[in-house]
Amino acid sequence: MEQHKKVSQFYISFDEELHELLVQGIEELEMQWKTYNEEIEKDFTLIIKTLICKKRTEVKHIIISPLCASFITGEYELLLVAYDENIYLDMNEEYESIKIPGLEKVVKGDIKRLVKEFEYKDIEIEEYKIAQLEFDYAFMYFDTLRKLFHELVIKLKKKQGFELRNMDISFGWYMERTQILGGERP
Repeated sequence: MEQHKKVSQFYISFDEELHELLVQGIEELEMQWKTYNEEIEKDFTLIIKTLICKKRTEVKHIIISPLCASFITGEYELLLVAYDENIYLDMNEEYESIKIPGLEKVVKGDIKRLVKEFEYKDIEIEEYKIAQLEFDYAFMYFDTLRKLFHELVIKLKKKQGFELRNMDISFGWYMERTQILGGERP
């Protein structure tokens, strides 16, 4: 989480146009989320139910994390992992991934505009650094994704009430501190 904050601060302080690009990208991502809301909700609900059914022990925690490898490849997926009460010590965790419609389009579009801006300002970026820039920039959408999933979890808990009552659904970096979504820890 700290690395994410440092990267965001670096890029935003680096260039005001980048900050403006991020603001526009967040608006675009939120519009994409609204456009595909039913599909995202259906996929998310199915994944939660699948994780609960696949897990051999009682599910106490589901953690949603950006899948770093997919951010490197440009797929921009999130990993959902179901754990028992032992969380990361659970040797029988179950996991699924979900791709957010529109995230790839927004990030790649922003990066293209950013690279053009660098070229316009006559700032040379080596090819290997563009990949790092894309990776770092994509993580600046982390807070927006957390907010959108928070709203989705609240909605899901209202619909699935009893089934999810004793379950903690959190969002954060894998194996790091997470933030509980949709209420307090059961």
